[in-house]
Amino acid sequence: MSRAFRLGLAWLRTSRGSVPIYCVGALAGLTAYYIYNDQRIATRRRQLIAERKQLGDVSPYRFASLNIGGRFVNPFDSWRDKTLWDFVRWLCTRTPGNGLPHDPLELEEALPLARPHFALLNALSRPDNVRQPANDSDPEYAGYADATALDPQSTVTATWLGQSTCFVQMDGLNILTDPIFKRRTVFSWLGPERLRPVPCTLDELPRPDIVLVSHNHFDHLDSDVVRALGNSVTWFVPLGLRDWFARQGVYRVRELDWWQETEFTSEADRTFRIVSLPTQHWSGRNGLDSNSSLWASFLVQGSQSSVFHCGDTGYCPVFEQIGKKYGPVSLAILPIGSYEPRWYMCHQHIDPDDAVRIHQDLQAKRSIGVHWGTFMMSDEHYLAPPRDLAAACAKYGLPLDHFVAPQFGKTHVYSS
Repeated sequence: MSRAFRLGLAWLRTSRGSVPIYCVGALAGLTAYYIYNDQRIATRRRQLIAERKQLGDVSPYRFASLNIGGRFVNPFDSWRDKTLWDFVRWLCTRTPGNGLPHDPLELEEALPLARPHFALLNALSRPDNVRQPANDSDPEYAGYADATALDPQSTVTATWLGQSTCFVQMDGLNILTDPIFKRRTVFSWLGPERLRPVPCTLDELPRPDIVLVSHNHFDHLDSDVVRALGNSVTWFVPLGLRDWFARQGVYRVRELDWWQETEFTSEADRTFRIVSLPTQHWSGRNGLDSNSSLWASFLVQGSQSSVFHCGDTGYCPVFEQIGKKYGPVSLAILPIGSYEPRWYMCHQHIDPDDAVRIHQDLQAKRSIGVHWGTFMMSDEHYLAPPRDLAAACAKYGLPLDHFVAPQFGKTHVYSS
């Protein structure tokens, strides 16, 4: 940064007191600094990737996290940084509308909401985690088995609440992933707006024991939820995010590097292994903190079941390594939306075809597709993700019930 100011001051000395020229000089210095720094980081990244390739794919260091000059970078050949020109090109060539109907009733029919199976969720939670009584006679779940007939150790429930937010239960542990309950991604007046309301409020759900945060983008980390849950839960986050939580007054945070493992013991005295794993993405909540914190996926392993929460990612070979080391996975929560146009999105967001490949890499028994139909931040038709997922399952010979695009709010039950 000092280099930028020196460049700016050199310009200022020639300006003879003109305020506009002062500003232009400072801006030119900052711009030159950031361009120089980006090029330096990109060059060093390529050098380190080449060195790591010589170690072979079996080395755990091959896909370890990589920090250069205080910024995390992707250690994958498949990643490419986007330039300002790429962004402008995308804006100028975007297809508006995403096929969204003008009639609200048509949208409601296309993206129906279900109420979560609160009776089941409460029954599989510890009594002190239950916050509201539930109606046992919900016709939506008439065909579901009674909670008393389920083995909690081998039963996994997953309720998708929009974007990458899921309420998951396994072996008596309540898990919330990438929480966002806002109407818009950033503020009440700023950011993409939800196509459909959240199926339930945070207070209607049983209290989570842990929250998994894959990265700090606004559509994956809602500051209102952070303040609401506070220190009543344990937060698992990638490297560099603990300070942000501390500024929100939240200190019950475990910060993990890629491939780092830790144990969590629930209040029911059950122990789970939680692993932070690599993904191909980026981080940032404003233009000044880009990649100052890491991004990650998480694996939670219980006595008989395991759940993989992906967050956002482009496709890269690391998932095959994850599957070899930790598979098979009982349930994988994988993104299937925000993928068009491919030339712009492919490095940071998988499409349904890539998602099925990751499902296979992880040796997942079942997967659910999330990160679609909630906030429109890309160009595909709003109903394309489930259609493309069905086509990808057919292409790879995967039974349709092994990888589903769930209904908002619908509770799914799996047995390991």
